[in-house]
Amino acid sequence: MRVTVMSALLCASVVLADGPSAAEISKNARERGALNLVGLKADLKLVSTGADGKSKEQVLTSTSKTIGGKSHALARFSSPSGVAGVAVLTIAGEQGQGDDVSLYLPKLKRVRKVARSDRGKAFMDTDFSYADIGSNGTRDEDTRKLEDAKIDGHDCYVLEGKGDETSPYGAVKMHIDKQTWVPILVEYADKAGKPLKRYRTLKLKQFKERVLAAESVMENLQTGTRTQMTVLKLEESTLGDEAFTDRALERG
Repeated sequence: MRVTVMSALLCASVVLADGPSAAEISKNARERGALNLVGLKADLKLVSTGADGKSKEQVLTSTSKTIGGKSHALARFSSPSGVAGVAVLTIAGEQGQGDDVSLYLPKLKRVRKVARSDRGKAFMDTDFSYADIGSNGTRDEDTRKLEDAKIDGHDCYVLEGKGDETSPYGAVKMHIDKQTWVPILVEYADKAGKPLKRYRTLKLKQFKERVLAAESVMENLQTGTRTQMTVLKLEESTLGDEAFTDRALERG
């Protein structure tokens, strides 16, 4: 929803060889992010709270599918009326390249590409960025596995990676629950190495054979803002490959 859906400075550490690789852990974790639920359709509520304490709510539907070996994530907003019909399609880039992001604006009745230089901008005025939708802001080849840790009672794999040239992040440190693959805590640093954002899973939910993040929050540590995400409804996705194209965005 390299979640959809994420830190301290990189430190010297020996790469751990036991268990799944860093790339395998990262891939599994991405598919548990509410903005990148592979094979599922989720109705989501986003509540963004500013530094002044004022909040606004948005509702959207998110789904994801693997096509040609690449993740395709689709998000479409339904409320409030000012954003109803806005849709975002994120297609994973080739190894070492940024994602391809298309934005459909119903008022303009056209699709535009989100420039790679804009991937760090806020996703629909929330604390998530466009870089958070389909990936975690890092490249697999630059991600390494650190010593395991326990976070909020969860035994976690710990990954640390560098942001690529299209990422707003200088470093990303992820704590992934070993049993469910759900990211429990993700910490982001900016390009200068200063703490930038923090993502936390607040509540887990089981859907058939999978456990997912039912409630989570992204906090901007520099602005004092936060966005809480809640899964309202889950079901199996029935969308075909053609739904994950720019042309389909315009059809609604």
